[in-house]
Amino acid sequence: MSQFYTLYGAPASLYTGKVRAYLNYKNIPYQEQISSMGVYKKIILPKTGVAMIPVVKSPEEEYWQDSSVILDKLEQRFPSKPILPETPKQRVLALLFEIYGDEWLRLPAMHYRWNFPEQNLEFIKSEFGASVAPSMPKFIQRWLGKKVVNKFSGYVEPLGITQDNISAIESWYEEFLSQLNELFSQQDFLLGSAPSIGDFGLMGPLYAHLYRDPYPGQLMKEKAPNVAKWVERMNNSKDINGEFLPNDEIPEALEPILNRLFSEFWPSLLNSCKNIEEWAKDQVPGSRLPRMLGMQEFHIGNATAQQMSLSYGQWMLQRVLGHYHDLDETAKSATRQYYSSFNNGQDPFDITLQAKVKFERNRLVLA
Repeated sequence: MSQFYTLYGAPASLYTGKVRAYLNYKNIPYQEQISSMGVYKKIILPKTGVAMIPVVKSPEEEYWQDSSVILDKLEQRFPSKPILPETPKQRVLALLFEIYGDEWLRLPAMHYRWNFPEQNLEFIKSEFGASVAPSMPKFIQRWLGKKVVNKFSGYVEPLGITQDNISAIESWYEEFLSQLNELFSQQDFLLGSAPSIGDFGLMGPLYAHLYRDPYPGQLMKEKAPNVAKWVERMNNSKDINGEFLPNDEIPEALEPILNRLFSEFWPSLLNSCKNIEEWAKDQVPGSRLPRMLGMQEFHIGNATAQQMSLSYGQWMLQRVLGHYHDLDETAKSATRQYYSSFNNGQDPFDITLQAKVKFERNRLVLA
């Protein structure tokens, strides 16, 4: 039996970037296979039942889909250099930044990829074409790449990126870059000299879209060179043996990011949970969740828009709440006190989810 894992993904794929960086950091023996049309047809769909990447095949020929599920499973097998801090405030922060990267950084990632066609389009068509049909001639790859571009670029407005809020998204993203740039001038990762699951959550959008695509890549290198160096460090981290900051310390530089996380992202996430609760009233346990449950209002800065209400975020939220509620009372009290300061003095984790969800055969279902 081979001892190698196989990563099925693509260079331009957001969540593949998250998993690849983790595999490199853990020095897990793996080979990467491009998720071509043939791979989707012969491997990904038959083995997982879903047409999504990344997928990891274990040496025992188990097939895992979803980046967080993959990291959880591998963390059990490779516990050295853990990516979840032991201390309570840091552990919650790491999980918050994972969900922030997975769910909220999609906005600038999709905006900067698709709304700058003059700078990005030819590169993206080539990237997608080479992934879909790696053995085909370049002119066929570009033709196929254009078809993929037409599909994915259509998600921009439903995700909530419109003319009404583009300037607000750009202002927030550049502010976010500046804050991370300051932090990474002082230390290598979010919580010290070792990457946490929060770093891997940010890595997906900040690498696959915002570092690799031409226009945002140039923007990052010019405005936030320390963030660009962090991206490179994340991809070449197998020899890193660092530590999280002592005494459950959270860097002061992260506090303005937490302020916006709880004032802008958190309400959107909780609205999605309410939509799941409403949907669940007419369902039975095991019912498969739609990926989208209508549209909902959200805001960034002073701009308000409509976006798809996506169901996956609740599963990520349940991860955060699970770790929080597992804390003993002393640790929970300290954690509550710290995070309430970013949420108008209210405990942001005082949440009762009436309709919980779980993964079953790679799909979210009602628990």
